[in-house]
Amino acid sequence: MDDIIIFDDESINFIWDTIQQQQLIFHPDIAPDGKIKYDIFAATKRKKTLVLFIDRNILSSLLKFCEMGSLKNKAESQLIGVIMAWTIFNDMSISAGLAIQERASQLHSQEKGLFELQKFLEIFDAYPGQMWLQVATGQRTEIPPINFSNIPTDDVTVDYSDGGDHYDMAVASLLHAVRLYRDQIKRPIEKVQEFVQWTYDYLLVSEYLLTYIIMLFTGQEYIKAPKNANSDDLEKIVSGCKNQAWDIAYLTKWSTLYSDTENYPEEFLFATNDVLLKRIFINCDAPYRLNGLLFNVFPKKEYDQLMDYIESRIRNRVKPDFGDNPRAYFQKLIEKEKRELQILLDNERFHS
Repeated sequence: MDDIIIFDDESINFIWDTIQQQQLIFHPDIAPDGKIKYDIFAATKRKKTLVLFIDRNILSSLLKFCEMGSLKNKAESQLIGVIMAWTIFNDMSISAGLAIQERASQLHSQEKGLFELQKFLEIFDAYPGQMWLQVATGQRTEIPPINFSNIPTDDVTVDYSDGGDHYDMAVASLLHAVRLYRDQIKRPIEKVQEFVQWTYDYLLVSEYLLTYIIMLFTGQEYIKAPKNANSDDLEKIVSGCKNQAWDIAYLTKWSTLYSDTENYPEEFLFATNDVLLKRIFINCDAPYRLNGLLFNVFPKKEYDQLMDYIESRIRNRVKPDFGDNPRAYFQKLIEKEKRELQILLDNERFHS
């Protein structure tokens, strides 16, 4: 919707302060710890169009807010207003593609993905920007509900029903991680080293995934294993890994865009209010990156041991060959990890 929105100094300051205090926006250069570096942000904005990816939780809240006209949690609706007003003020577009793909792939339905995409697009024609500013600043907690058209958008070439390679790699990785997580004998350094070895042997290396794994195996605060990781039911474990895999897939897919920034006219930022995602972002994009994280969570002797191992693997690494059909490769690896997990569960039952 093309409309006039009047930002005064007080509302601008409030929105920026909220964005910074809540640590909602992430980018390895612009906002590595969820707090935007104004000078880098402004310089990037002068050169490129800015695009903001939103995660599933934000999209779900936005759609529900617009459909119902209000949310029970007023802080949640105000946060949606802050994000919408901030993007309008900074002339940014919002992309919900990854969030739509998460749900559509879980439901195995391209049609549902296209329906949701159409709903998302209709939001921008339904409300004036001034209304989002009022929601952001707490002047209003309710908005007129949208009577969505309930038709799927067309002319879309993206297959939202397919999680894609990044998601498949994350599922396989988390299944393997659960096996190590349940091991009561191995020390954290042994678990991390074994996971690194497995990753280098079978998959592409993701710093975001390794950040999560390191924090998980060393018991860092707010870092949880996939849901049902300690269950004796394989299907529950697999379901938990598939759900958690989207957190990793968000980050790895997004990283392919900002890491190849010269080939894109846009600069891609990411918005989330999820504690786990924030912790992964902050620790991965901190100074010295994985090296710094390992130094902070391991004693010096174990840190040196791990770094020696990782550096030797990097020097001698031969990347795995996914063949002509990477999807088949990843699915085969997932099935292998599921079989290994079932063997573990059977052994645990036998010895219990």
